[in-house]
Amino acid sequence: MVIEIARFQVAPEQQKGFFDAFADVKAYVEKAEGYQSHIISQEIEDPSRISLMVKWRSYEDHVDLFEPSEAHEIFINALMPFFQGEVEVFHFNTAPASIGGEK
Repeated sequence: MVIEIARFQVAPEQQKGFFDAFADVKAYVEKAEGYQSHIISQEIEDPSRISLMVKWRSYEDHVDLFEPSEAHEIFINALMPFFQGEVEVFHFNTAPASIGGEK
């Protein structure tokens, strides 16, 4: 399993519009091949930063199947008017990580 974290900067006066738009298009992600679940939330330290965390069956399901799809284009285009700056996207493997220094 892989967790995608996408971080958005959204001005306070734009947040209602952003969350309304997300509610309108979240089904495009939910119906994607390999989608398992998601959480969207504002940061406590900086509420203008919003993170979308999506659990995917695999990295390929997100990057190779969903990102180049028409569904992704519709999804992201609905949200783009609300972003300030670049969107940051990270992927994490849910398998246990190796910790340096162990023998």
